[in-house]
Amino acid sequence: MLYHYVVEGHLRAQIPNREPVEIEAGEVLILPHNDRHLLGSHLDLSPVPSNEVVRVPPDGGLAVIRHGGGGEKVRVVCGFLGCDRTNGNPFTSALPPIVRFDARKRSAAAWMKSSLEFAADEIAARRAGSEAVLAKLSELLFVEALRRYVEGLPDEQTGWLAGLKDPFVSRALSLLHGRVTQQWTVDDLGRAGGFSWQLITCATPKCRLRA
Repeated sequence: MLYHYVVEGHLRAQIPNREPVEIEAGEVLILPHNDRHLLGSHLDLSPVPSNEVVRVPPDGGLAVIRHGGGGEKVRVVCGFLGCDRTNGNPFTSALPPIVRFDARKRSAAAWMKSSLEFAADEIAARRAGSEAVLAKLSELLFVEALRRYVEGLPDEQTGWLAGLKDPFVSRALSLLHGRVTQQWTVDDLGRAGGFSWQLITCATPKCRLRA
């Protein structure tokens, strides 16, 4: 699952059959499904395959891209979160093709922004351990970005992700996915989660859990 954090300047991004989006300094673009995409100042230019511009230092370490020239300078930190398997994962499957995360806003903004900028400096300086720093920051970034995405879902939203907004439902989902071989009942979930509830089924696909 790829991400691009814009440290300086701004750029456009687009995946096939979608409208392009503008990403400014301090914003992160996350592609949960690892879709092919374009990045650039002007997306009507002839694209250059990434494998033609990515340069890996002779001694190994993090790859570097230097491309273009003559326009506004743009600095981007690119990373990814590796998973054993994403196909069929209910969480990643429910995410849209693009998730935008503004590291300049809300309570986590200060530490997230400074951490990402620190990672950019680490990469530029090629200090020992830069890979480990960026790997840990990638994990934190995805957790914070997806948490904010779920929190921002409208109240009328249905589906698996919408259930995470409710503290009782999210606790139950955590138990279900943490012990997938267990034959759960509603009473079992109540005892394990420290609450009691009644399950109300509806005529629509959306169900409500009442504590």
